Amino acid sequence: MASTGQKEESKKFMSKKGHMSTYSFSQKDAPLFENFLAYTKKGIAAFHTPGHRGGRGCEQLFRRWGGRFLRLDLTELKGANLEQDPDFLQTQAEELAAEAFGAQKSYFLVNGASIGVMAACLALREAGQEILVARNCHLSVVNGLILSGLKPVFLPPTWIAGLPCLPSTAVVQDYLRRYPRAVGLFLTNPGYHGIYGPLAEIAALCKAQHLPLLLDEAHGGYLRYIDPCIAEASSVGADLWVWGVHKMMGSLTQTGMLHIGPDFPYPAQLEEALQLLSSTSPSYLLLASLDSTRRQLYFKGRKMFRRAAKLGSILREQVKELPGLELIEPVVLPAGYGLDPTKIILSLAPAGWSGLAAETVLRRRYRIQPEYADRDYLYFFISYAQEKREIFRLAKALQSLAGTAESAWEESAVCPPPWNNRPLAQTPRSAVDQPSVYLNLADATGRVAAGLVAAYPPGIPLWVPGEEITPSMVEWITAFQQQGGYVRGLKNGQVKVSSA
Repeated sequence: MASTGQKEESKKFMSKKGHMSTYSFSQKDAPLFENFLAYTKKGIAAFHTPGHRGGRGCEQLFRRWGGRFLRLDLTELKGANLEQDPDFLQTQAEELAAEAFGAQKSYFLVNGASIGVMAACLALREAGQEILVARNCHLSVVNGLILSGLKPVFLPPTWIAGLPCLPSTAVVQDYLRRYPRAVGLFLTNPGYHGIYGPLAEIAALCKAQHLPLLLDEAHGGYLRYIDPCIAEASSVGADLWVWGVHKMMGSLTQTGMLHIGPDFPYPAQLEEALQLLSSTSPSYLLLASLDSTRRQLYFKGRKMFRRAAKLGSILREQVKELPGLELIEPVVLPAGYGLDPTKIILSLAPAGWSGLAAETVLRRRYRIQPEYADRDYLYFFISYAQEKREIFRLAKALQSLAGTAESAWEESAVCPPPWNNRPLAQTPRSAVDQPSVYLNLADATGRVAAGLVAAYPPGIPLWVPGEEITPSMVEWITAFQQQGGYVRGLKNGQVKVSSA
């Protein structure tokens, strides 16, 4: 991570009159945010998109709540870009982000982290070529595989308390040996639930084999501020990593960042992929949010996330001794694995509650909304912006539930999704390109999937296009839905399969 005392460099650009103009931007600046904000104050009569004219044309209630914020919803304007080209200030803001976060180059994303993941797959594209992918990947990785034509070889994750985590070093080493011609290794670390693994050891294996290491770090970009000893993408020399900045780092929803290291072998292909996938009319409100968030993280990141970690510790202390509650603690994790202190994973099964039933009661009776729940667990994400009174309010609600026996559900062993360990029958791209048909879920057993299906959240696919659907997969989805879980990929209870 760059020092706040790092020497600033002046940047020179050609002005509209043909003279050299000098602009000096440091981490103290938010050039895109500040210049677009200044532009809104000039009283310029607008004859350009968007048509709502700074919010004046929005529906009354929306305008009332949006207020002055709507004035930042602008398009590429030369007047707001210091008379430079339309991408000038965004480029400068991205350079500051790269400097702040230890990347060779950074890109702002306004289609979420998902677009960065898909662009990464496209950058490595070579139809039919194998790529190693952790099986607990997000569905955006599968979408990237479909777009790119790459053939995934899935690595089994490490299972901890029924949760899929980073594959072990031994597993990665085995797959690197078995697939020496793979174009890259795509991993998720930390997982959605906050458990991270032996990333430094895995990165060393990739370096030794000159294999690009790509990371979906959507849920972990801030761990550097909590503990610099936690291995993260930039510290281990990853080649590419993606952040969902909006998730917990403070930017507006649908914003993310993509970073590359100095050794990433396909920078030109990556830029082409981003151009292919990105909107030609990006939201400067969202871009300004990323610019502002970068500045805040640079100067206040440690304070922000150490506060979040402290609040997480307070909650743990409040509930860990409750007899009707089980809390996943770092001490139960295998060697090389750790738990994000801002992520609270707990079960009320000893009191007879399923996670889904407890979530409903928390939301309806106590007006508390967890991140999500499944059959076994409740998941709470603690923010640096959380109020301490909210922590005690949650603790009190959990104490009440833990002391209330609920006989409608009986505790049973945690049942991980029954992923198929066999190779795919077809590549995801081939499977979606071929003729397909929708079948009732009960009739899909033995067929080759032509679409993906995932419990959402967390968005980890149960099956992917080109994979044979097994009876245990169908049984798992049916049970999950009966418990109240939401499954993405079903259409009126039917699933898409190959008709070939």
